[in-house]
Amino acid sequence: MKFLLILFFTFLSASITADVMTHPVSACHEYLITPENSDSQDSFDFPHEKGLLWKAEKDERINYVFGTIHSQDYKVTSFPPPVRLALVKSKLLLMETIPSDEANQAFFDAMYFSENTSLKKWLDEQMQHELIRIATDYGIPADKVLQLKPWAAFSLIGRPKPVRAISQEMNLLNLALQMGPTIESLETMQQIIASLESISIDDQITILEDTICNQSKIIRDAKTLVDLYVARDLLGIHKFNQQPHHDEAVFQRFMQAIVYERNEKVMKRIFTAFEDGNTFVAIGASHLADKNGLLVQLQAAGYQLTPLY
Repeated sequence: MKFLLILFFTFLSASITADVMTHPVSACHEYLITPENSDSQDSFDFPHEKGLLWKAEKDERINYVFGTIHSQDYKVTSFPPPVRLALVKSKLLLMETIPSDEANQAFFDAMYFSENTSLKKWLDEQMQHELIRIATDYGIPADKVLQLKPWAAFSLIGRPKPVRAISQEMNLLNLALQMGPTIESLETMQQIIASLESISIDDQITILEDTICNQSKIIRDAKTLVDLYVARDLLGIHKFNQQPHHDEAVFQRFMQAIVYERNEKVMKRIFTAFEDGNTFVAIGASHLADKNGLLVQLQAAGYQLTPLY
């Protein structure tokens, strides 16, 4: 199991690699080998194979759903004419969370344990040294790394290092500010943090160790996810998320807390907004590309879905 969290939450699988023989942390060997006969691919017939922008129509009301990606890659940070046109037609933009200094500060304030708790309690010395080596490249002082909560540590190192470039979400926010719709958040940063902290500490440590051991492959595979996104391949993203994982039970509990339960909460907000029409929802594409995802739920609720881009 390998988790790619490009703020916030897409997933990769662990796979057999040459690193099995060369990784300096002996405890990593179990995380670098996919269990034999492991197959998490489901037989779900995904009906929305391609498209990032969808028109949702019901009772003469028109709304839009746009799948985003939490990335600073230049290939995803500009928006094609269909997205711009849908946004200008909309009176309300619902973003997954609104990027802001306040949201960043809320995340920062929640990242660290109190002085009496440390990751030393759960990680062996080799894992500690490897985490410090990786996390310092992300701007965390070496003496602060082991004070990180495990969810904060795997969220930090489970994504490419930030660069001096605008994110897709920030670009979308700036575009909306020019066009004039009301802008609201589907979730606050505090709610997202609460979802992360709802994961048991044992599962958080498993995810953290897995991320430490597979971090170099996570970064390499981030390009694959961006390529699938650029191709608007929701089926490909769905299959990508369903690759075998080192511990399927932990992965499913993670998915339950971070995707499925959050989908339930945001869907209530989306359905309410869609009753008025002219709403543009921007949410991570992985929330769309799933058998429990937003597109499937909208279709079940009687919405006619049409891909626009």
